[in-house]
Amino acid sequence: MATLQTSFKGALQTAMHDLLWRQWSCMGAGLDLDGNASSPDAHIIDPEALILATTLFGRRDQRLFDEALAWLARFGSLINVQRLKNLQQGGKLGDSRVLAAVAAYVKRHGKLLKWGVLAESGGKGVREAPEPFFTPAGKNAAVFHGEPDPDFLVHGWLRRTPRQKTLAMPPSPARLANLLLSFRALIGVSSRCEILACLLSRPSARAAELARLTGYSAQSVQMVMGEMMLSGRLGSDDPRRTSAREKAGRGVSRRYYLQPGVKDFLWPAQYAPKWLPWAALFTLVQGVDKVLEVAQDETLLSIHLRRVLEEHVCDLTEGLGHHLFGYNPDLSGAWLLSSLARDLPQVLARL
Repeated sequence: MATLQTSFKGALQTAMHDLLWRQWSCMGAGLDLDGNASSPDAHIIDPEALILATTLFGRRDQRLFDEALAWLARFGSLINVQRLKNLQQGGKLGDSRVLAAVAAYVKRHGKLLKWGVLAESGGKGVREAPEPFFTPAGKNAAVFHGEPDPDFLVHGWLRRTPRQKTLAMPPSPARLANLLLSFRALIGVSSRCEILACLLSRPSARAAELARLTGYSAQSVQMVMGEMMLSGRLGSDDPRRTSAREKAGRGVSRRYYLQPGVKDFLWPAQYAPKWLPWAALFTLVQGVDKVLEVAQDETLLSIHLRRVLEEHVCDLTEGLGHHLFGYNPDLSGAWLLSSLARDLPQVLARL
């Protein structure tokens, strides 16, 4: 069992590392060494979910983390800071203290004042002694020497100030995966961008469904949808109010859709973009990785893995069937562990 746990942990971390590289490269960070062979264009990238995942898994690869940091310093204006905060607090994805250090760095070097909210939210001086920031996979954190970066130090991390790089490029509008960032560049950073991206990927959707997929509150999405309806470019059905609904105190649940021709204007492509619940998937991987970090017997390990899966599987019904990554309510013990170890890294490698 110890061998399976170790190999599972290694395969999962490698698959996650490669996925983060593919997405950051697609957005313009560093160099896309693999070209089209590693194209993630089958799904729209969620930049906020990607940042949060990088605050955890990026600490195992300094080059990956610093390329992402350099991109944020140049193009952090395209990031929705409020949504980033919502996803982190609501889904518990990523590391809040790392996110605060990143925000402080981006605010200083990118001269982006809006990141200051996140820089203040992570807490300062929370530890008596700061700790080394980078923890390479399978190795202990190296002893730190040199002058620490002030933005990371104030949040309890020891690392040198990243070298200022010029490799960061703007997200290419020709890449389907960058659709959300392209919308933000065109109409501004707001929930309208996520709503449009979601509506492009399906015939129609309810406000509650859009809220769950995008990470905003249902009330705020409903308000925005009402404003978007005034444009004449967004339509909705007009369900009849029934006496049963009125007695139960429930309102009318409309389905919203883009009017004919609007989709062709927003994305004149031969195939429709796909929205994947990246935040839910990354949170699941984070939970599984945390369980695998602690050596334990087969029974205890399978119990903890099942708890993680049951907690997050309901959020993965959009775009990813739970059967794709080895979860079956009837599996237990060694069967659950071996199935998950086989399928979850393979799913990440295909995305």
